Amino acid sequence: MVPVSQHVSLRQLRVLLSVGETGSFSATASTIGLTQSAVSQSLRTLEEALQVSLVDRTTRQVALSDAGRRLIGPLREALDSLETVLSRARAEASATRGFVRLACSPSVGSGLLPSRMAEVQRAWPDIQLQLRELAHAGVLDSVLRGAAEIGIAVGDGLPAEFSAVPLASEPYLVYCSAQHPFARRQYVNADALRYEKLILLDDAAGGRFQLDRFLHAHDVATADVQEGSRFDMAIALAAEQMGVAVLPGGGHADRTRAGQPEVKAIALTPGFERTISLITRRNAAPTAVVERVVDAFVTPRGSAGTLHRKKTTVVVPFQSGGPADRFGRQFAMALSDVLGQTVEVENVVGLGGVLGVHRVTRSVADGCTIGLAGTGATVFDTLLSQNGLFDVFHDITCLSGLVHLPNVLLVGKHIAAGNLQELLAQVRLRPDRFTTASVAQGPLSVLSQLFQKRTSTRMLSRHYDGLVPAVVDLTRGKLDVLFAEMGGNAMDAIRNHAVRPLMIAGHHRASLLPEVPTALECGLPDVIADGGYCVVAPASLPAEARLELQGQIHAALRLPGVAEGFISQGGTPDLRTGDEYMAYLRREHERWGQLLGKR
Repeated sequence: MVPVSQHVSLRQLRVLLSVGETGSFSATASTIGLTQSAVSQSLRTLEEALQVSLVDRTTRQVALSDAGRRLIGPLREALDSLETVLSRARAEASATRGFVRLACSPSVGSGLLPSRMAEVQRAWPDIQLQLRELAHAGVLDSVLRGAAEIGIAVGDGLPAEFSAVPLASEPYLVYCSAQHPFARRQYVNADALRYEKLILLDDAAGGRFQLDRFLHAHDVATADVQEGSRFDMAIALAAEQMGVAVLPGGGHADRTRAGQPEVKAIALTPGFERTISLITRRNAAPTAVVERVVDAFVTPRGSAGTLHRKKTTVVVPFQSGGPADRFGRQFAMALSDVLGQTVEVENVVGLGGVLGVHRVTRSVADGCTIGLAGTGATVFDTLLSQNGLFDVFHDITCLSGLVHLPNVLLVGKHIAAGNLQELLAQVRLRPDRFTTASVAQGPLSVLSQLFQKRTSTRMLSRHYDGLVPAVVDLTRGKLDVLFAEMGGNAMDAIRNHAVRPLMIAGHHRASLLPEVPTALECGLPDVIADGGYCVVAPASLPAEARLELQGQIHAALRLPGVAEGFISQGGTPDLRTGDEYMAYLRREHERWGQLLGKR
């Protein structure tokens, strides 16, 4: 039985509540922003769904009926609770969505900033980071004025107006030509620098005041030195024996030296280092978005607790409310129980499920983005469209099966056919008078064409981008024949007797439709296309992560209630391993390639 709530909208309930409070259609229309006729129609639709009269209408006023008055109290509480839930959801969403400006000096950012920024984007894809490279003083000024929410700067000796969180330490090294006598040493004493021509970074790089103080303590003068704001300039000068450079090691300096093999890096003793810090304005209260960015920068990938905070996303390649979406959301809930954290669902619609898989193949291979893939994307897109968005056998990692979902041949209740033979008799008697559907470019479209070829029938074809609108048209008599997945609104329509199932386009009868014969039993052994979905990830996912995810997926599918939930929607959990599923896809490519003349 379909829940009553599926036939009732939130707007209808708000209309009823407002009518009860105002006693007027016109006042309700003004409050909610509808016309009076729309208010009246909304109430009538609600009464039809609930099969009870909710208002007593007179020429002068509108009053709630006894049933309406009994409903209004619990309804007000329920709507208040719903508003609280939605407000909390909006607050949580706002904490993961926003715009953060980041200022950084080129001399400190190149070593660690790209990886940290990428980590933030992987963890919080809805947060946009805008980077501005400035001189050290410009970074401080930008954060102080609020032109940037956070900055990356040398954290030594910062003014009191800033709060600083250390991100990394960089020891200073001596860089010299391979021909310089220092090049043969394991370390250079700071005292020995007093007799050398020095090459240093200027104030724009940050940390110069602290370096000068260190060198002065060893009687090294810094008034007459070569100065530059870029590492590459300082390294190049050292290579040309214009002096020895004293620069922070690691990151940019070492990468620059890699292009100058004639330059050597030698340890400095006693050691001296600078600290790279994330800075914010001390008296500015950070937003939730800024706090998340700061947290991701301070706790980089691989540190304790980071992976736990990173969200997992399941990409469903079809619209919300369809069969794939229902299975995907139930799977995401089960997976969240296994992982102990929220798993989000992202609907990516287009090209019959191909764009959703494409989205997964372009994601970072860290196990945090996985997706559903049907045979439309994994088999038929390659054979029929060859759009080249991805290669099934090279660009994805198949983690596991998810759900097996039989395909079924349906007719509208307006068609006087109780079995397949009766349908074929009518279609053969009146060619091109019946209308069938071509759903996207996948198995449901190919099944329709193959069915007509094998039964020597001819029907008009109407294209649909998705299954949901095709089922709706079938129930309304605008479509006559449809191959559909046994799930979502197709299963609802079968239960409500709005459509009639005539044949299972699979190898076995369906448990929810035990009386419906298979294509093989109907003498159509070719008209078989296994439905359902597998779970995929990017191709470069490490083997260890693949095995771990496969185990987590299987654990989710074995949770109490998952099998029952899948079965109630017409499917069954598919516990094939990723390797087993890929072997199945190869067989399907071969079989359908021969049937479609592609082999």
